[in-house]
This record gives sequence, structure tokens and C-alpha cells, in this order.
Amino acid sequence: MSPRVAAVVLAAGRGRRMGGSTPKHLIPVGGTPMVVRVVRALRESRAEQVVAVLRPGETACRAALEAAGASVVYAESANEGRAASIRAGVRAAGPELDGVLFALADQPFLGPGDFDALIERLGERPDAIVHACYAGERGSPVLFAARFRGDLLRLRGSQGGRELILRYPGDAIGVELEPEAGRDLDRPEDL
Repeated sequence: MSPRVAAVVLAAGRGRRMGGSTPKHLIPVGGTPMVVRVVRALRESRAEQVVAVLRPGETACRAALEAAGASVVYAESANEGRAASIRAGVRAAGPELDGVLFALADQPFLGPGDFDALIERLGERPDAIVHACYAGERGSPVLFAARFRGDLLRLRGSQGGRELILRYPGDAIGVELEPEAGRDLDRPEDL
């Protein structure tokens, strides 16, 4: 049986490196806002729940994400850094689930099968941290077994999942994904 997983899309960053007035995660890729592409892929995956974390006040984005099938929560103190988004996502994920998968809003080329590969690996090792690898390099998305829930809720500031991978290296397992699929869009030239 496949593990029961909540997917959390982190979309509360400012996206300053992209420039422009449109929030980075709303920039269209193939005619669809990149964050909506991520949510759609997760909805087609084995993830049981899809939650998107936004900055407070992003009402236009909220409507698009809810229409795509995600529930939306706001990072309680978005200016704090990534940890605020992680905590909001963990709190929104059902406590009865086997894990929480964190996906980035600026990785619009990952498909349902990529997310499912991480979920399947958690099924083989239910107490692990499962992360994507691209040509041998650790990357996102990252799936944390339920036992890491407390550690995730204690993160602060700019801390992210990398801190837990470094703290628990024996529990981290990589799943090789296609580098082109995992490409993230940070700067205008990435588009």
C-alpha cells in the first residue's frame, strides 16, 4: 500500500531574482502559471492532499490554486524566511499522514511520476527523508516521514529541509530524477 502523503507547495517567497511586478510563481510557463502547473502535477500524483503556502494577501493566486484543487494557507510571518512556510504547511497537513512532501512553486517541469517516485521510496523506507537527486546532486522536492514533523515545526528563519538532512544523514535517501524536469526558474534567463 502506498504511504499517505500531503504535498505542500512552497509559494510564499518574494522571487526577487526574477524581477518584475508579477509574483514569480504566477509567471506563465506554457500558458499556465508555474505554481498551478506544480499543483496540477501533484493532484495527478499519489499525494492524498495538496496544500499551497502563500504570502498573506495573495488573493488572485489563492483563487487560481483553489481552482486547480489545492487548499491554501498563509505563512504566518512570510518575511521570516522559508521556515515560516514549512511550519504553515506542516500544520495544514493531516497529522494522520505518513509524510509531508515539500515541492517548490518554481519547478514547473516535474510531473506526477516524479513525485510518485519519492512517495514509492517512502513506502520502502517509512522512516526516511526522501529527496530528489539530479545527476547525483541533492535537490527538491523532499519528502519527510511523519516522525520529522516536530523537527519541521521547530525550524526558524531561513532554515529549510537541508538542515534536517544534515542533522540526520543516515535517514536521507536520494531518488534520481531527470535534471531537465527538476529545473527551477529563478531568473528571467531561466524562462
